[in-house]
Amino acid sequence: MKFICSCESLKKEIGYAINFTTKRNALAITSNVLLENQNNILTIKSTDGKNGFVGRIEVETIIPGSTTVICEKLFDVLKNISSDISLEFSEENEKLSIKNSTDSKFLINIRTISSEKFPDMQEFVEDDYFTIGQSDFFDMVDKTSFAVSRDESRYFLTGVYMEKKDDKVVMVATDGKRLACVKRVFENEIPTFTPSILSTQFLSNLRMIGSGDGVMSLAFKNSYAYANIEGHFIYSLIITGNYPNYERVIPKEFSSRCRLNTSDMLDAINLISVMIEMKSKKIFFDINHDGVMVSGEDNDGDSKNIIKCDYEGPEVKLSFNYNFLQESIKKIDSEEFNLCFNSSNSAIGLLSEPEKDYIFIIMPMQA
Repeated sequence: MKFICSCESLKKEIGYAINFTTKRNALAITSNVLLENQNNILTIKSTDGKNGFVGRIEVETIIPGSTTVICEKLFDVLKNISSDISLEFSEENEKLSIKNSTDSKFLINIRTISSEKFPDMQEFVEDDYFTIGQSDFFDMVDKTSFAVSRDESRYFLTGVYMEKKDDKVVMVATDGKRLACVKRVFENEIPTFTPSILSTQFLSNLRMIGSGDGVMSLAFKNSYAYANIEGHFIYSLIITGNYPNYERVIPKEFSSRCRLNTSDMLDAINLISVMIEMKSKKIFFDINHDGVMVSGEDNDGDSKNIIKCDYEGPEVKLSFNYNFLQESIKKIDSEEFNLCFNSSNSAIGLLSEPEKDYIFIIMPMQA
């Protein structure tokens, strides 16, 4: 095998591919990337068994062929070569040789493994795909994925649940103590698809490859999620398990609403967090007509901060995990938001003002 290509174009693709390889075992074939060179096209493939990547770049094919090489090693080499030069790659005697295509200032050899040992990868059928806008999709991911569980024993909660319900695409994430939900109508018709729990790795890989402009294609079939994005094909094993009934967690209505300035609340939480006991992470809200007193305490002292609010209702004291509160408010893309509740012991909702298509739910802590 022998071909010539730009260092920059290959480095970009190998930078994507490395995220789909096995990291813990350098001896595994799945730590390698497959290079297939023919008809002036180089196809780059990588997989860890659960996730897969296929990318293509234009090259000058001299001798067609294929091989595999340790992805991380190849990426490290390319990172240390000037991006604006052209490289010549040749494979012989189980070595991939890399040199400048115009001179012989350097020569690098990397051990290869036959492409015949590379595992089979998932294939895709174009008819099974639907298109969806990148910008809206990634915004939905951003507003939900932060709330997934980190507890591997509850594996079905470590991903983002996605379904089509009525005329809306729904994304939900929860760890059992908080929940983030977006229900969005898209301009183009989204067909009904199999409800699926998508891994955060799959979603972050999409975000890495995507530009955020235009559309991409998705499909959910045979326990896998597939995507065509920016000329790349990727897939991921769908997380198995029965996702909880998220609609039962979201109150149908709230009896009390407290309108707050988003940046003022974030500033108050940031200040108070310095004096919060790190094990419980408990922050207190004392809400009345005059404002909200935000407070916290630990063994070294306490802190209080009063911010303005628009509230009509009885005085109430609420307590939260401040991390849950802070992370949710950061996702609110409006100057004001409503903190909604029915009682100090029931689920609290955070909604943008004016209300949009997303809601964050936080379960209170004992005051």
